[in-house]
Amino acid sequence: MALESTKKQLKRLRYAILHYMLSLDFVCQHPDVVRDALQKRAETRNIDEILLLAEQHKKLATQRDGLYVTLKQQREAVRTVPIDQRTGLNKSIKALAEEISKLELQKADLDTRLHMSLLNLPNLPHQSVPVGSATSPDEIVLKWGEPANPQQLHFELQPHWVLADQLRLIDTDMGSRIAGNRFIVLKGDGARLERALISFMLDIHTREHGYTEIMPPQLARRSVMIGAGQLPKFEDQAYVCNEDALYLNPTAEVPLIGMHSNSTLSHAQLPLRYVAWTTAYRREAGSTSRQTRGLLRLHQFNKVELFQYTEPQHSYVQLEQMRQHAEVILQMLELPYRVVVLNSANLPFAAAKTFDLEVWMPGIKEYVEVSSISNCETFQARRANIKYRPGNHARPGYVHTLNGSGLAVGRTMAAILETYQQADGSIVVPKVLRPYMGTSILAQST
Repeated sequence: MALESTKKQLKRLRYAILHYMLSLDFVCQHPDVVRDALQKRAETRNIDEILLLAEQHKKLATQRDGLYVTLKQQREAVRTVPIDQRTGLNKSIKALAEEISKLELQKADLDTRLHMSLLNLPNLPHQSVPVGSATSPDEIVLKWGEPANPQQLHFELQPHWVLADQLRLIDTDMGSRIAGNRFIVLKGDGARLERALISFMLDIHTREHGYTEIMPPQLARRSVMIGAGQLPKFEDQAYVCNEDALYLNPTAEVPLIGMHSNSTLSHAQLPLRYVAWTTAYRREAGSTSRQTRGLLRLHQFNKVELFQYTEPQHSYVQLEQMRQHAEVILQMLELPYRVVVLNSANLPFAAAKTFDLEVWMPGIKEYVEVSSISNCETFQARRANIKYRPGNHARPGYVHTLNGSGLAVGRTMAAILETYQQADGSIVVPKVLRPYMGTSILAQST
């Protein structure tokens, strides 16, 4: 019974190793490729321990399999031996079973260590990703719109948190009183503008771009967080409900992966295009960003997320398309922005290639990211075990997954406040938002 229990545990671990990370076979067969990818990502982690554990794992498996063969032979032999002559064979069978159990436990320990090591390996950069360092600037591939020239204005531009305070759109003190630092309360026109932006973004993506709107749970299982690549890498950034082993979503990308985990999609279903508005929760532990005031780096914020499942041969075409879908929102809001392609050292953990959309913030005089659009190729699909069948009788393969903000709502609001501010402190509402707001200007009430 103990041996059978150990077998079941090992089966679960092998399943995890197969599906939750870069393929162990790939790492062992192409160690130079993986080392090169880690070097490009400026990762200090190496794969030497993985290769050593894999070799030990292989030796233990060979030794165990040999003992299983002997055990089977002796169990068959004991049936042909008279009962009074079985004592010696039974002792040998018992000793073999005990030795196999010991090997299985050693192998289980190796499986666990391999599992954790592989889970912490990031995705491999696509060959088109520029090689760079964390301090080198990312390549600008496009600029749209012309930022206003401050010298042509007759007033000093203010950062959005000053404007929001004057117009009573945001109450930081109330947010801190409720939940602590980096939480806010949106009030009056501030709450209406947030709601208007969410509705506008969802309407454009569903009506114009063909996405299916999803409203998922705000909580996710640990296995779903692992599948999306959030755990164990970002454990310290997550809000967790320990009693239920559930995590507050750090991004809608997580539940959108969870919707199809452990499933096989048909060729006819692809591409799948989802858009979801969720509240995102992030601890931002250890953040050293200067952007900590107003709406730029909060522990809780709203985001409209675009997500696609595609066949591998189409994923990079879909990446460009998804980027254009996110750009349309900024163009319709008439907010100047630029597109950068992240270099290898700045890639997100799960991404093979990423574009960032950075909106110009005239009040703080810098570009701020409002969307990150990534192709994760098969990285998340392997971890979440999401496959597709190219044809009726074809062997299933892993889908490619793509994600991108369409857009981060609070940061987009901040850009609107700074871009559309007037000399008297009022804010002109962008034309496309006026039907949602029911007004063309936000001004301080008397």
